[in-house]
Amino acid sequence: MFTTTQELTALGQAQFDKAVRLSSLLLGSAERFAALQFDLSRKVLAENAQLFKTLVDIKDPKALVELPAGLAQPALDKAFVAARSVYDAAVTTQGELTAFVEEQVAESNKAVLSTIDKLAKNAPAGSDVAVSALKNFVTSSNAAFESVSQTAKKVGTELAEAGVQAATKSAKVASAAVAKKA
Repeated sequence: MFTTTQELTALGQAQFDKAVRLSSLLLGSAERFAALQFDLSRKVLAENAQLFKTLVDIKDPKALVELPAGLAQPALDKAFVAARSVYDAAVTTQGELTAFVEEQVAESNKAVLSTIDKLAKNAPAGSDVAVSALKNFVTSSNAAFESVSQTAKKVGTELAEAGVQAATKSAKVASAAVAKKA
């Protein structure tokens, strides 16, 4: 398969570079989620400190009873902002990993076609029809994979966005109903 040690070395270096790139993508994703978690934790801590200060400053029992109703909507809004941030980070990570995998599939298909070309040079006379059919099969398989991948990406993104929008809308309606009752 490999005619020279340079080809084998180049393959090893290419695989190492891919592993480093994948590791970098995964670490970037972990960093993104950790930063998000720290940011949310910082905000929750500040909000809880403010709530504690508000509770300490309350002198009127009526104000104490009304406090939970005033906190419900802002808490719900903050929860949706946090959920949206997590969703966006997950979509970014998924997009990076999907692009990496698609690139690897394209490289593999190119390598398969290159190998077929090398084998075709040493193939017996009259086998060019079989070689051509094999190339067409690989090419059409790649085109089908790309088509399915693009469709899945589009449908997945649209469904996820619709789900997030529907959840946000129904939560706002529910919180508005709770606010009316309070």
